[in-house]
Amino acid sequence: MKKRYYNKEHQIGAVLAIIACIIWSGNFIISRYAIHLAGPISLAFFRWSIATITIVPFAYKNFIKEKEIFKQNAAYFFWMGIIGFAVYNTLIYTAGHYTTAINMALIGSIIHPIVATLLAAVFVNEKLNLRSVIGIVLGIIGILLLITKGEINNIFHLQFSVGDLWMVAAGFCFGGYNVFVRRKPMGISNNSFLLVLFAIGAIALFPFFIYEMNYIQPVVYNRELLFCVLYLGIGNSTIAYFLWNSAIHKLGAAKSSLFGTLIPLLSALEAVWILNETFNFLQVISGLIIITGIVVNTWPSKKQNG
Repeated sequence: MKKRYYNKEHQIGAVLAIIACIIWSGNFIISRYAIHLAGPISLAFFRWSIATITIVPFAYKNFIKEKEIFKQNAAYFFWMGIIGFAVYNTLIYTAGHYTTAINMALIGSIIHPIVATLLAAVFVNEKLNLRSVIGIVLGIIGILLLITKGEINNIFHLQFSVGDLWMVAAGFCFGGYNVFVRRKPMGISNNSFLLVLFAIGAIALFPFFIYEMNYIQPVVYNRELLFCVLYLGIGNSTIAYFLWNSAIHKLGAAKSSLFGTLIPLLSALEAVWILNETFNFLQVISGLIIITGIVVNTWPSKKQNG
């Protein structure tokens, strides 16, 4: 007899991914808000520096125990830190100078689930099944509905700025990160893993931060900047990445990445709450389609009982 099998780990992973997306949805708003306060490299450098300092008390002991494993896999951690942290977030903050927050959320959410699902099928043997395809398609339909305002003909008149292209590149980076975090060496704890990647991101950005601050865009040190970098460094980094990595290990890269399609919907909700914008019927419909795509892909599978 076949019985639907509810995997508790998957349920916990789904909750963790949703919380991470709620926190991350504010990243695009902050990146737009802070463009007059600091350049994209400076903002990314502050973010990872604060994240590194914040996580040290929780990760230091594990890092000492696991440092030999880190040494043996130095190339893996170097590239994960560069692509998933230094480059990815610098691209986002660069995009914030040229395009809108909603475009950033929409484009990033379209690109990275597709990249993650395809790379997962190739590199970590996660099967690209019909439910994965349906989940991706529904997510894209929901996002396109938001972009085109329900008029499909508008898709042929969409104008993409330089910032939109930066977000496409960022989506590829995060899609790759989602997959290769599954290749994390055995014996490495989540908090020490993040400590090392945060630190690599900050160290790699430091010389570019100095150059940008002195020759491209000076940093405006004030209370607004402090709020922004604390939100990015503690909430968007230490807390959200810990939740996201835990979700990936419970759900898998492909399933977790689909939760990213919630970010545009969450950004719209935040716009209603923070900016007093109107949440219309079209946004409700597109949000329901996006959520349906996630449910289809992550719904418990049937297993043979006995």
